[in-house]
Amino acid sequence: MEVQTKLNIKINDLANEPKFKVLICNTKCNKNSFAGKILGLKLSEWVAFACENVPFEVVDYDKQLSLIDFAKKHVDYAYDYTIILLSNTPLITNDTIQNIIEYCKVKKIKLCKLNVGYVVSNEYLKSQENLLVDSIYTQNADDFYLVENKSQFTYAFKILSERINNFHINNGVEILSPTSTYIEPFVDISSGVTIYPNNSLKGKTTLSDNVILKENNVIENSKIGKGSCISGSEINGTIVSNNVYIASFCEIKNCIIGNDVIIEKGCSLKNTNVESNQKIKTNGVIDNTNDSNSGVR
Repeated sequence: MEVQTKLNIKINDLANEPKFKVLICNTKCNKNSFAGKILGLKLSEWVAFACENVPFEVVDYDKQLSLIDFAKKHVDYAYDYTIILLSNTPLITNDTIQNIIEYCKVKKIKLCKLNVGYVVSNEYLKSQENLLVDSIYTQNADDFYLVENKSQFTYAFKILSERINNFHINNGVEILSPTSTYIEPFVDISSGVTIYPNNSLKGKTTLSDNVILKENNVIENSKIGKGSCISGSEINGTIVSNNVYIASFCEIKNCIIGNDVIIEKGCSLKNTNVESNQKIKTNGVIDNTNDSNSGVR
């Protein structure tokens, strides 16, 4: 009975926890703004990426309104608090958002001023015409870095790239030249992988155990199997199975490559299946774009 009572208390506490939602105010670009992507994501998508496990909504921001007045038009009263963020703060992290949430719970804030943005009690937002700040959150200032021009964009790119590379290095990936290695945020890399300089990994690419990427590969939305080695090639939308060797200057798109395959230099493979234990000789060209049943057997 005591265990059940404690469990019921814990469940009730969770039910009574205040609920937070993030409102991402999508700022429109002006002639001096930079609207490019960083590592495959728009600035607003980086803010959304940081909202892991926290509900969020992205709404185009009308700069003629203050952030508070804008929030009044878009608040979701199914939640207790609204965290108001700008879309051009791509360095914000999930840790910072969680810290803000815990801070507001402890302080029981009505209106908290962030480095850039606010947290507001939705009840207070609804009941008052003129809102007064009762708390200021000053921690994690670097996470609120505003990107409004090319120079700031370049800095944000550098920081986000370092974060991603360090994440993989700390998980046992050997990256020989982090400054020349481009890895997008949804790439999954197993420990024991070795990445040489000048590699670009994009989209939802997966690298399995003990993969070796020699210099100058571009791999996008592809799965590379265990023990495979790729050298200076471009691979897109392809499944590469285990213990495959792909030499330099190859272009492989929308293919399935079986186990223990060797693909020599300069090959071009498109929309084909290569069964296990095959060798594609130098400068081989296979394009089965119009024949879905074709393949190398």
